[in-house]
Amino acid sequence: MKRWRGSWHLVAAAFIAGAVAGLAPHIASAAQEELIAQGKAAFTHRCVMCHREGQTGTFILARRLGKEKSLLEQRTDLQPAYIRQVVRAGLVNMPRLSRVEMPDPDLDAVIAYLTAPKSSSGTAP
Repeated sequence: MKRWRGSWHLVAAAFIAGAVAGLAPHIASAAQEELIAQGKAAFTHRCVMCHREGQTGTFILARRLGKEKSLLEQRTDLQPAYIRQVVRAGLVNMPRLSRVEMPDPDLDAVIAYLTAPKSSSGTAP
């Protein structure tokens, strides 16, 4: 009988571990969605003055890279390290933003927003 009880505990432990592992993608997905929402808010607060349709940053990017790459929110080719470098060091007309102007957690959220998979409308979900 002891042998059966030991086996039952292993089966129960495996079942619980499997159930917890099954929840992990949902928890990670919810956390990622929250980070993307925070990134959209931070982008709206700090970046739209230059990087929305008709603004200076968008105009300059259209001249340099073409209209299809001028709206950051619609791009699918942006890499996290590149975004971080441009924000922290600046690039051409874009001034650098210090950690006071854009704290690292806000920058991480903006990066998550700009690099999130795009919906058919061209924006992050």
